[in-house]
Amino acid sequence: MATTQSLLDAAVALAQTRRSADLGDLIEELRIPSISTLPERREDCLRNARWLRDRFEAIGMKVQIVDVVQGGLPVVVADWDGRPGKPHLTIYGHYDVQPTDPIDLWHSPPFEPVLHDGHLWARGAADNKGNHMATVKAVEHLFAAGGPPVNLRFIIEGEEEISGPSLPKYLRANGAHLKTDAVLIWDSGMDEQGHPTLATALRGLLYTEIHAQGPAVDLHSGTYGGVSPNPINTLARIIAELKDRKGHITIPGFYDAVQKPSAEELATWKKKDAGYAETMQRMTGAKALEGEEGFLALERAGSRPTLDVNGILGGFVGEGQKTVIPAHAFAKVSMRLVADQDPAEIFTAFQARVRELSTPGVEVEVKMLSSAPPVTCGVDHAAAQALRASYERAFAKETSLIRVGGSIPVAVDFQEAVGAPLVISGIAQADCAIHSPNEHLVVDNYHRGIEAVIRFICGLA
Repeated sequence: MATTQSLLDAAVALAQTRRSADLGDLIEELRIPSISTLPERREDCLRNARWLRDRFEAIGMKVQIVDVVQGGLPVVVADWDGRPGKPHLTIYGHYDVQPTDPIDLWHSPPFEPVLHDGHLWARGAADNKGNHMATVKAVEHLFAAGGPPVNLRFIIEGEEEISGPSLPKYLRANGAHLKTDAVLIWDSGMDEQGHPTLATALRGLLYTEIHAQGPAVDLHSGTYGGVSPNPINTLARIIAELKDRKGHITIPGFYDAVQKPSAEELATWKKKDAGYAETMQRMTGAKALEGEEGFLALERAGSRPTLDVNGILGGFVGEGQKTVIPAHAFAKVSMRLVADQDPAEIFTAFQARVRELSTPGVEVEVKMLSSAPPVTCGVDHAAAQALRASYERAFAKETSLIRVGGSIPVAVDFQEAVGAPLVISGIAQADCAIHSPNEHLVVDNYHRGIEAVIRFICGLA
């Protein structure tokens, strides 16, 4: 076997000469509309899983498409154990993407990738196809250069965007056979200043629906107005009172378990907060930022829990007029949780608070759609140090340590079932518009990300 340094040099050289092909492969995958939440896109999701299988087989890895849950979307597992006695790395990604609504706000069709001004525009470009394809291409170049210097496993799921059960169940059932020295969760991105990042924490998720039932049928608002309960009015009152005007969530005990950031973290955030807030306001297009009073914007974005209404529907919402008191209304409400908040305990308290805020004549029901606990992860282990060094060489920038505001539900399953250190990072730029119209990825980040992963894998050796 060639020395690790010569292997690294050869693989990096291949990545530099094959940039056009690497970008073409990403564009090919982006054309697959693998939207996991839409039943009519199920076959497209399966096609994406098969597409990945073919890529891994062509590289020289042993691949399985694993159906874990009946009716679920499969997990793609690719293994290569060609370096006995050497370290083992597991790489995680997901092939499913978010829906494209509202479609009329897209500048170009979401599944017809467009290159413009150094960016690649398409649904999934940043979340997560651009990320996971950077790791696939890095490994492909290492194979072409003589073979990776460590043992490798890819685990790419199709249910991340719906917090599906397939991969967690697979990990829990097979954890003893999935031993590894590190797990690279490549599903994050750069900070607002364009620096690579390494996560020290992920917020958890509690996603719910509140259903409000009033009269048995829709009623005329003239004949019955003033005597009939109105579930939209009640739902609006509940939502308004779940959070006060200072951004404080009013669920009893909601903040009891929240862990405060360290003095070192706060000192770092204070230096960056003004620039961060300015960047966030520009990126969101909002006239002002909001949140809990008395906390830095950076604190509110990563180390504080949240409660947000994600959608609300009831009554007549078409063009024109219809004077109606609706029989039913509902809202989708999500909470992002931080260490050490327990989603089950928070859900119980949330249910009680919603019922307390309801009104006579309206029955409310609270449903949990999904949940994931918050995750904390150290950055003082060998894998984290190797990634930081790789970023410095590939991007010529220092790595920022961050608390990620979003959630990667399967992270806790990797921690508990596999038991290896997590390295959580990625190459999407801060304004990539994931989950929104006009999602896009900086093409240079993709190519530098491929180089960074090559260097990272060689660093582990």
